[in-house]
Order: sequence, then C-alpha cells, then structure tokens
Amino acid sequence: MRNVFDQYKEPENRLTHALMACLHEDAALLKQFVQWVTDAQLPTGSLTVQEQSLPGVEEEPETSEDDQGGLPDGCIHNGETWALVIESKIASPLESDQMRRHRLSVGRRGFTEAILLAIVVRAPKTRVNEAYKVKEWTAVYLWFRAQKQSEWAKRLCSYMEALEAKLPREQYLKDGTLTVFDGIRFGKEEPYSYPEAKRVIRLLMDELRSNSQIQSGFGVNPAIKGRGKITGQESDHVWDYLPIGVSEEARAFTEFPHLTVGIHRGFVQALVVVPNGIRTDFRRALLDGGNEGFQQRFRSVVTNFREVIKDQVGATPIVEADQRRYPSQRSEPFIDATIEFDL
Repeated sequence: MRNVFDQYKEPENRLTHALMACLHEDAALLKQFVQWVTDAQLPTGSLTVQEQSLPGVEEEPETSEDDQGGLPDGCIHNGETWALVIESKIASPLESDQMRRHRLSVGRRGFTEAILLAIVVRAPKTRVNEAYKVKEWTAVYLWFRAQKQSEWAKRLCSYMEALEAKLPREQYLKDGTLTVFDGIRFGKEEPYSYPEAKRVIRLLMDELRSNSQIQSGFGVNPAIKGRGKITGQESDHVWDYLPIGVSEEARAFTEFPHLTVGIHRGFVQALVVVPNGIRTDFRRALLDGGNEGFQQRFRSVVTNFREVIKDQVGATPIVEADQRRYPSQRSEPFIDATIEFDL
C-alpha cells in the first residue's frame, strides 16, 4: 500500500511533505523543532505550517524548480513578521542564490524576521554565506528519534527509514544517508525484510569504517568501500565487507583476509574471512607452528571474544569452513559442504 506521505514525485518533496505534515499535526513537536533549529525563543503568536508556498499565500500544487522561482519547500510562520523558511535537498546541490531568493520572496510579504534553514544530506565543507542555517537529514532524524513522547515523530522516523531503503532503486541517494545506524531490530515485532536489511547494513558498515579502533587495529581505510553493489531480491541474508589496509592494491579482495558482516533472517554474523585464494605468505603465517600453533590462535580468539562480548546473550564464537561455488559473480553460491563448530 502506498505510504500516506508519498504525495509527490520528487523525493525531496516527499520527504519535506512528511516533515511538514508531522509538524502540522503535533503542536508541541512543532514548537520544540523551531527552538531546536533556530536556537532562539519562540516568536509571539500561534505557528502555521505551509509547504510549497510562501507565508500568507495559499498552497499551490507541485511545479518544476524553474517555475517555482522563490518558492521554498516548507515554511513555518506566525502570520506577522516572523518565518522559518525551509529548503530540502537530497540529490541536488544547495545553492546560496536560491536561499537568497527565498529571503527576498518572504521579505516582500512583510516577513522581515525570516530565518532560513537548509536540510541536506551532507553539509557543504565551506560556506561563504552565513545568512542561513544548515542541518543534515541525519541530525533531523536523530532529533526526531529523541522525541519519544510524540507519535508523529515516530511516524516521520519510520518514513525516513522506508524512503532511504527505496531511494537507491530510484537512482537517488548514491552518496550519504538520511538516517543513522540504530541497531538491528529484526524480531517478532519487526520481521526481517531484505530492503530494510540492505539499508541497515549500509549504515552499519559506514559506522564501522569510521571507527578509530577498527582503523588502527586492522588498518582499515575508511575511503575504501566494500561491495560495489548489494544485489538480490528477497534473499534471506545480506552481507558486506571491510578490506584490511594491506589489501588496497590487490586485484581482488579474496587475495587477503577481510572482515565481513552478515545480517540473516534469524541471526547476525561478524566474521574474519580467510578465502581459499589468499596469498601464500598469509597461508604460511596462519599454518605456521603446526597443529598446536593453529589451536593456540583459536584459544586467543576465544579469550578476546569473552572479553568483548562478556554477558551478551546468544553470542557464540564459531569456526565455519565452507566449500562454495558461484555460478556467476552476483548469484547466490551453491554450498557443497560445511563444517561448523562452537569454539
């Protein structure tokens, strides 16, 4: 069934509509949001929420960006001189000239105390024009996640998660995110879904790449991505990997051990993968010391595992050896044989 917030064609307009609709429906949430983004006291008078229109002007249907001229995506105002003017961006760049036009448009209508807000996927690294505020969508998501008393805040967060899972199929959101990793919540209350698993693992891997302990401990370069494309439909699992630093010049990531995370329908795995095609020096180092040396490496794994996991229920250190065949590069493998044991 189509989501109630999907009233527009363009993703920016869909997301803005969801934001403005939730603020319109919850007066307390609206006031808290205005205070958060402006860092100022609330203006006098009641607040009105509008979208795709200027303050004091009746709402108009969606038009092209060129036709809109100085029309902001959203506007909150007190009907007098104060207004919060909102421009929403996902794929298109933020332009200072567009923000200037918004200020001129609302100023001509008597809103001389206008505050301009741009909500973007990634804040610009440098910004000469300080006449407007910038918030990233991830910050907006986190703020609404914290408003646990509001059902409308929960609805917006759920919509942002659903939209983020959908946008890659529409060739949007190729870089950056709308939300942040907030745990793997699949279970009885929230059944496993392949599109949602893809969204979650993308966020999780971004967080792992930026983790300083992983960078220093494994030499992971945060600029190096894992799988170029996570393909498949309605699979029972989704996975991605982190290449270790020394593998940067390798022709294929399977020449080196690598770190893999897999989200399955019934469990989550965090693995150190030792591929069959690893280079001879890695294979020699792994097997050096004979049977006793090999066992000692796994004893160290168990010791470290206990220290990290502690009393986490359900977490188990395992070793798994697979014989797999891939019919094609993007297909699911055939598993000919598996040996698995609990360390």
